[in-house]
Amino acid sequence: METSDGQVLRDSLFINQMKTYANQFEHSETPFLIQKDRTWVYVNPAARKILEAEEDIIGQPIWNNLPNELHPLVEERIQTCDKGIAPKPSEQTWITQKGNHIRLEVIGFPLLFSSHATQIIIRNLTQQHLEKKETLDHLKLITENMIDIIGIVSREGIFTYLTPSYFWVTGYCQSEAIGTTPFDLVHPEDRDRVIQEFTRMILEHVPLTIEYRYLKKDGVYIWLESKGTPISDKNNLSAIVASRDITKRKEAEAALRKNEFKHRIILDHSNDLICSIDPDGTYLYASLSYKTILGIEPNSLIGTNAMNCVHMEDHESVGEYIKLVAALENPLPLIYRKMHASGHPVLLEGKGMPMVSDEGDIEGIVFISRDITEKKKTEEYIRNSEKLAVLGELAAGVAHEIRNPLTSIKGLFSLMKNSEIDQSKLFLYNEVICDELNRIESIVNEFMALAKPDATQYMKNVNIIQLLQDTVMLLTSEANLYNVEIRLLFKEKDLFVSCEKNQIKQVFINIIKNAIEAMNDGGILTIAIEETADQKVKLIFVDNGIGIEEERLKSIGVPFFTNKEKGIGLGLTVSNKIITDHKGDLKVESYPGKGTTVSVTLRKTE
Repeated sequence: METSDGQVLRDSLFINQMKTYANQFEHSETPFLIQKDRTWVYVNPAARKILEAEEDIIGQPIWNNLPNELHPLVEERIQTCDKGIAPKPSEQTWITQKGNHIRLEVIGFPLLFSSHATQIIIRNLTQQHLEKKETLDHLKLITENMIDIIGIVSREGIFTYLTPSYFWVTGYCQSEAIGTTPFDLVHPEDRDRVIQEFTRMILEHVPLTIEYRYLKKDGVYIWLESKGTPISDKNNLSAIVASRDITKRKEAEAALRKNEFKHRIILDHSNDLICSIDPDGTYLYASLSYKTILGIEPNSLIGTNAMNCVHMEDHESVGEYIKLVAALENPLPLIYRKMHASGHPVLLEGKGMPMVSDEGDIEGIVFISRDITEKKKTEEYIRNSEKLAVLGELAAGVAHEIRNPLTSIKGLFSLMKNSEIDQSKLFLYNEVICDELNRIESIVNEFMALAKPDATQYMKNVNIIQLLQDTVMLLTSEANLYNVEIRLLFKEKDLFVSCEKNQIKQVFINIIKNAIEAMNDGGILTIAIEETADQKVKLIFVDNGIGIEEERLKSIGVPFFTNKEKGIGLGLTVSNKIITDHKGDLKVESYPGKGTTVSVTLRKTE
């Protein structure tokens, strides 16, 4: 029988050997433990961290860290190690010092210098298991809540698996569908095509994408888009099929095709030239009206440059217009010419609109052009008719205005034939005759100013400020006679316009004299100048005279219409013609009893 002293000696020897052996694991990141007689005799820091052992567990039973159901397995593995045999690694659930359950991979093998001790290496699998469980939970959540149907179909065409979404989409529950073939519910017109494609996918091992109609439980057909991928499991061929309800998309496509058909009918029967070009100017579409208006087959234009049809002299203007449309400038309609197949030009008025993508990129331009050849002819005819009408009015007006003084002159000459007339009357008659002749000359001069050709070809850069000041100075004496004050609401500076100096001066004289004569009892004439953003100068003449009634205002500028007792009504007509010849604008606004505002707009010198 072994003495106690011998046992103590062996225990002391074991402890010394264990300390020397375990010392190499003290700073290792590998969790390492040693048990002897089911008691922990060594636990390195890495293992204490996993076991949440804040207090020293050396000398404590190993069973404190193992659940009851694990005890038999661990005991068996310890006994195996005692026999010198290392068991296979296993996964075990241990209990930490804080009472938490952790999943570990446990590797135990015999301790060489003791047959009753086991050395153990553990690896924490808890986080790995949590991540795996979380992934499986997410996958389950996705498959159970996804809108698309995920199914597995055997090579024989039988459902072996379906996600819950099959019920939401078709109305059939999983238990009804699994074990049946989906082909029976495919629309008869689509069934053969679907079966052929499925068979080809299985035999050729190629993926499949197909659209078809599928019968729901309520008897209504829906459109499905299915994407199949062949899979092989132990030589058993099958396919994973993902199906999506595309009924709304199909309905939208059908509605779009219907609208496209309607729009195509409208485009093809429009009398306007309608086309679309890409950013490079290449025809993408041309309406049938190209045949009727230009004698060109629209299909022959597709892929060609749009400039090929444009008149050579209009290439530059059309090119600039396209640039403006592409820059989203929204320019005014363009007048240009396209060439007819027979070689003669066709006058067109066109409007371009950019085709912009969702990202804001210019994908092309749509042009709508109208043949205005006949319209221009009609407008020219109307203009000529208006000119003849105005000429007739002018002739009648001149005849009427000259007839009165001629009648007076004729009568006076008849009286002067009387030899008995005294010298004083003869002198008076001569005075009247001279006045009437001056009146006739004035009428003729005003008429010639209106009718003579433009003199604007002699335009020069004129300081409009200086010209206006000179005109005001010229008429200051006349203004004083009428007790009219002229106020200039602008600072002296240089402001140049391109004009014929004497003509514009005549306009200023006409406007200022009209304003002075409209203020018989005195008043104020205010003159202001504005510079507009579009490189123009606006001169504004405001008086507080008697004003003009609305009905009479409509006739302002009509030859021989006047409010003045001795006027002949050509002043504003001549002024308006001069400003128009200068590509300017003359406007009159008036309120009876309050006064009149005349504005003259001219272009600044560039």
